Amino acid sequence: MKKLVGLFVLPMGLLAACGDEKQSVVNLSYIDAHWNVSKYSLEQPEVLESVSETLRACTGDLTTELKGDLIVFDTVVASRPPFTNAGDDYMYKTVTYVQGDELYAICRDMTSLGLKAEVVSSFPEEFMSGNPVDHVPAVLPIKESDRESFLQADIWNEHQYELEAYPDSLFSFSHAISGELEIAIEGRPSLFPLISFEPATATMGDIQMMLGFSQEESLPYVLMRHNEGYFSNGPLEVTFDATEKAPRYDSLNVKRLPLEEDIFVSGESYPIYEFTYIKDGESITETVTLTYREEALISEEERDLPENLPAMQFPDQTGRPFVYLHKKPFSREKILSYPDVIKAAGTDMDELIEAIKAAGPVDRRGDMGDYHLLTILDGLQGQEFEVTYKQRSKKLDVYVTDRVTEETYKLTSEGAETFLSYFPDLKKK
Repeated sequence: MKKLVGLFVLPMGLLAACGDEKQSVVNLSYIDAHWNVSKYSLEQPEVLESVSETLRACTGDLTTELKGDLIVFDTVVASRPPFTNAGDDYMYKTVTYVQGDELYAICRDMTSLGLKAEVVSSFPEEFMSGNPVDHVPAVLPIKESDRESFLQADIWNEHQYELEAYPDSLFSFSHAISGELEIAIEGRPSLFPLISFEPATATMGDIQMMLGFSQEESLPYVLMRHNEGYFSNGPLEVTFDATEKAPRYDSLNVKRLPLEEDIFVSGESYPIYEFTYIKDGESITETVTLTYREEALISEEERDLPENLPAMQFPDQTGRPFVYLHKKPFSREKILSYPDVIKAAGTDMDELIEAIKAAGPVDRRGDMGDYHLLTILDGLQGQEFEVTYKQRSKKLDVYVTDRVTEETYKLTSEGAETFLSYFPDLKKK
């Protein structure tokens, strides 16, 4: 089973156009050659040629509501490999096509903190069939054959320690379009959600879960199975006071509690199991609950707020642009490394970008040097230049040529000094 990997922001105004008086030197766009784009289904991913359609999705008018019964079609995944071996400029975007009362494209990427959705007029031609998906998880009936096949699955024998099964703990629910399902013991939530629902993974189908127990660790385990037969398992470890020992559950007994509700209401906690175990020689009984938490679609205003940086979720993504000076072109197959590429020094690129923006158009170029390529990466977009130089008695002139328009610009004397200050290695060449 492929995992879609389960976001980076475009600084507002940083790389905006200079104004109407002249064409902006810095003019970001989607660089097709930087991206791998694939269509994912239950089989092997299919490589697609189109890039811009995927990257432009959800950049216009957004909707914050998915209306009607939903059918999920396929997902397109665009990924930009890292420019250098540091890996901090890696980028991806997923676009899932969903039919309800209208046709929707639902997007998740590294430029925002949440899901975005837009109404579209049509789907890509190759998307011919889909799978129904619920707005929220629904409780599903259990068949005895489900229990038997679950108990016979190889996953019970794949753990480091032997796992004892609790057959009566089997529980089944449907995949929701988004959000997450949290499991908690006596109000203490697990360290991670039980499952995160993504539009891109909705084709995995309904989910079944069963509890197991590791005697060696004194820990309960949650084992999960999707319709297509994909299994996962992990210990049920909850948050706890750091001054205390991590909870352990000696001689654990599990009782399945009846759940009369048909669907999970967001924010409501539903008792699902009763744990009885020995702690410090005493019998303890605690309630295990499930809580669904929906993920609201973000609005255009939320999408465009500069403070909505994803740095907390993606600590390597600081919201700054990346600027590289390099000898060889970017390659999706082979990552560049020093000395073939030099990354602009520091974390604040404002002065460097301003120096490039302040360059004036000229009808000549300088001389080709070792580092003759310049690339700016900002969020999903970027720009490529050729760089040439002209050595004078006391200074170095710097010229940049847009590789798309072939327009050449000369940096001012102050701009050239700023440029060299960001690439101190250049002065040594």
